[in-house]
Amino acid sequence: MTQAEVNRLREALARAGERRLIWLEGEEADCIARAQSLLGGTVFWLGAGPECYVPQPAAKALQRLGQECDTLVFNAFSGFHSDAFGALAGTLRAGGLLLLLTPPRAQWPAWPDPDRIRLVAQPEEASRAGHGFIARLAWLLAGDPALSLAPPVCPQPWQPIGPERALSCDQARALPAIHKVLHGHRRRPLVLSADRGRGKSALLGLAAAELLRQQPELNIVVTAPSQATVATLFAHAARGLNTTSEQTPEQLTGLSYCSPDRLVHEALQPDLLLVDEAAAIPTPLLEAMLARHSRIVFATTEHGYEGTGRGFHLRFKRVLDSQTPDWQEIHLGEPIRWSESDPLEPLIFRLLGLDAEVAAPLPPTSPSWRLISQEALASDESLLNQLFGLLVLAHYQTTPSDLRSLLESPDLDIHLLEQDASLLGVALVAREGEIAPELAEAIWAGRRRPRGHLLPQSLLAHAGFKTAGARSYARVMRIAIHPELHRHGLGSQLLGKLEEHYRQAGIDYLGSAFSASADLLPFWRKAGLTVLRIGLQRDAASGCHAALLLKALKPEHAPELAQWQQRFVRQLPTLLAGELKALEPELVWQCLQGCTVTAPELGEFERGEIECFALHHKPFELCQSSLQLWLARHLAVLASLTPAERQLLIATIWQYADWGVLAARLQLAGKPAVIKGLRALLARLLGSPTTR
Repeated sequence: MTQAEVNRLREALARAGERRLIWLEGEEADCIARAQSLLGGTVFWLGAGPECYVPQPAAKALQRLGQECDTLVFNAFSGFHSDAFGALAGTLRAGGLLLLLTPPRAQWPAWPDPDRIRLVAQPEEASRAGHGFIARLAWLLAGDPALSLAPPVCPQPWQPIGPERALSCDQARALPAIHKVLHGHRRRPLVLSADRGRGKSALLGLAAAELLRQQPELNIVVTAPSQATVATLFAHAARGLNTTSEQTPEQLTGLSYCSPDRLVHEALQPDLLLVDEAAAIPTPLLEAMLARHSRIVFATTEHGYEGTGRGFHLRFKRVLDSQTPDWQEIHLGEPIRWSESDPLEPLIFRLLGLDAEVAAPLPPTSPSWRLISQEALASDESLLNQLFGLLVLAHYQTTPSDLRSLLESPDLDIHLLEQDASLLGVALVAREGEIAPELAEAIWAGRRRPRGHLLPQSLLAHAGFKTAGARSYARVMRIAIHPELHRHGLGSQLLGKLEEHYRQAGIDYLGSAFSASADLLPFWRKAGLTVLRIGLQRDAASGCHAALLLKALKPEHAPELAQWQQRFVRQLPTLLAGELKALEPELVWQCLQGCTVTAPELGEFERGEIECFALHHKPFELCQSSLQLWLARHLAVLASLTPAERQLLIATIWQYADWGVLAARLQLAGKPAVIKGLRALLARLLGSPTTR
């Protein structure tokens, strides 16, 4: 195209409120040269490129969120990073061109894409990764309307947001509703739902700025899965407060960012809480926010790389109906940066599975299980959309990168639970282990930490089990049942099929590692998996500690697993006094259910000390060490207690709980009441012949 033709195309696109993708194929140097002749306006360049355009690696793409561009250059020779591609396509405004630089389409799938390195344990193993994701991209791109270079005909010019039109109609309707959350009745949260590009985050920023201008003393807190997620919000707030957008969130007086985990576990009391990208935050954290804060705005993306509002609605609307029945919802439907007729956004959604939907399932009568190859899945667009839609629906954080991993990761098995043509459930399983002895030794010693092999690496490096590297593992990465079919036993049925399949395949252990919660762990324990590790740090996004569980699939490994479990149970009380001090006592009990530990016999002195506390007036602190020995020997007694009684024992004896905090949780009047309750409980237990 000549420069004049490019200019005419841009003008026509701007008038219509549309954007286009230009696919440049060939040698990398030639593609870069051709791209330079098409540039115009503000340019964002991702991947290798001329220094004058300040090219950025795709991994840093999120730094561009909240900004806009007229030309987006995506150099796929540097790696097709699907999350970055999806995120940055949303920064391209009407009249803009997305220039995609790739090898020739026939060669592109087999091209040694650098992004495939993250799919394998060692860089030299990248050739083991599949080609299905890129092959599907090339197939979907060919002939799509978003690649048409014919200038669109638009009788009525599109009117963008700008000086003459500060807000969209939807934004103008939502702004006073946000004000009402602060100034109206308490416990009436607002949910803002929208597809991406509808100005949802911008609206939150503008609303915060307007409120702070009216009441400078306000304390408004923003939470989101990550601080990068709220760049747009803070940029608009800074603009509304007439401050520089370069200021960090901490520098905006009255408006601050707080991670979901910290917000829930610290006593923050903002006047207004803004929850951006609520769909990407686990429901238990959202429930905790709802219980603790009376003035909240939840903003959620219906379809987008940040998360899925469909899952949010299924998981959280029931909670809102129950806890705050007067909650309100406003949907933002009008695009801000482009018009409804723009063909690029639908293409991006198709390419990255952002619009993947799973159909409503049939009532299960005779579900069937099957294993499907990545090649077969990549060539079945209908099934792929169903499967990825189910993963998105069932999990709070599913991204385009997960779609690439699904189609190209080596050592990944895809298990389906179906009834006729209806998809009921899916499980993704990674085959791990059988690590070379010298590498396993280096991992155990802390000198190496290669990608992948999560289960054996954690057992080697964190738990210190030297034999773990040689074993083979089937790690359940995801197991998802359609939300409308929960409580039908389908998850247990699918997990049972996995166990049967991998036992027949000669795998040593079936396992999983996930963010553990008291409502999730029983599913895995019921299936016979044993907890072998609890991570020391809470995940900032989920607010939970990671748990690692295993089940031996060969009888000869049962003694080894029992030995590993003994080590975990012996170590746990020490961790509960330190790094795991805040672990929920009910989760502690679930980790210990069914465990027996070889603990030292209590001597006459220790027994007397415990009786002196339980039946008389000896101070708790002076006999805590004896109580710790007693509890380690009598783990089975926890099963007969109520959750409050288990909390009383575990939190005081092992976790050195703050007396005031524990009293509040148990609804008791301070330390004396907690001690009184503990004495009474121990006196009752000591009266039993099994716990003396």
